[in-house]
Amino acid sequence: MSQAQAVYQLNGVRISPENQALFEKIEVDYVSKVAQDAVNKGQLVNWALIKLDGTIGEANTGYNYIFVNGFASIDAMNESTDWWSNTKAIVGVDPDILYRDLREASGIYYYQRQMEIAPTEAFEYIIMNFGHANNLEGYLKGEKAWMAYHKKNMSKTGLKGWGVGAKFLPVNANQTTNVMTWNGFSTRAAAIKVLANDVKGTGAWPETNLDEIMPDGWETIVLGQILSATSPAQ
Repeated sequence: MSQAQAVYQLNGVRISPENQALFEKIEVDYVSKVAQDAVNKGQLVNWALIKLDGTIGEANTGYNYIFVNGFASIDAMNESTDWWSNTKAIVGVDPDILYRDLREASGIYYYQRQMEIAPTEAFEYIIMNFGHANNLEGYLKGEKAWMAYHKKNMSKTGLKGWGVGAKFLPVNANQTTNVMTWNGFSTRAAAIKVLANDVKGTGAWPETNLDEIMPDGWETIVLGQILSATSPAQ
């Protein structure tokens, strides 16, 4: 497992309806600035706050927001554990005042990026697919074929960015998923059309054995809106 691979920390949280406006204000107006400072200093590669679409499926029973903290490597992640604490210098508020205990539930999951189509432009909506692969090497081979298909058809499908991650923590019997993909779109409508398989690319779908490697398919699919995200280092 190469330590040169980018690492993503996904932090799912649940915020009650009455606290969501305050939570979003703190994160969008204040924490995003602290995260941008960390990006500029090289502590983070990127940061984003995603609000999951509560009108789809059972979103109201689980997490309703996901933080994405991106690091250049495992070493970089291990060296940047307190990037969020620099609030006084950046936004003039002590961290113990800024950060409120608004979370009803929380979980942290770590993925290494395995491949990516770098974003062609900023996008506001994201589909995240989570599943279990019984053969990681074979899974990545299959996704590599899909990567070529996606890249060829971005103008037709509306895809603005795509990537694949493999989870390395946590590892326990309750965590059945070990791989994920993300798909970025400019609009919610474009994302919904792809989820409904209502848009076709050019050429046949790639032939893979992913049906055997992932017999249960995607176990969880979520759609989210990116409320705030950092820009590249300045």
